[in-house]
Amino acid sequence: YNYVMSEKFLYSTICLLFISIPAFADKYVPNFKEMKTIRCNVEETIFTKENTPVSHNKYFRIFNLDDTNKKIYLQKAPVDKILYYEADRIEFNSQHLTDDFIMLSKITIDRKDGKYSSESTLTYDNEMFGIRHAKASGSCHFIN
Repeated sequence: YNYVMSEKFLYSTICLLFISIPAFADKYVPNFKEMKTIRCNVEETIFTKENTPVSHNKYFRIFNLDDTNKKIYLQKAPVDKILYYEADRIEFNSQHLTDDFIMLSKITIDRKDGKYSSESTLTYDNEMFGIRHAKASGSCHFIN
């Protein structure tokens, strides 16, 4: 009985292995060397619930664009929530986590005129800060 059970287990394991190999073989591997790279310089203002500005930030983001597969990467991290990806613009949702807050953003990159815009909601761990919102705009240009 033990021999029959171990033989069935062995055959089952081998079958599962051969079934799973093709699934892993088709996994998409991005080739960043062939992608277009853009740099977006961004100015962002964070507002309270009462719409009072509390912070003004300047930063940049580097995106890799895979036009063939309609995928976008922040540096080399994939963006999962792509809403629209065409020659005119790219729209996607982004989530940013810190020790203090969670930031959910809807970002648009207008590819024709090189404009960046986003609207975000920041939910802080500390209730004193409440929920804030942010608006950002900027310009993007190809760096390769």
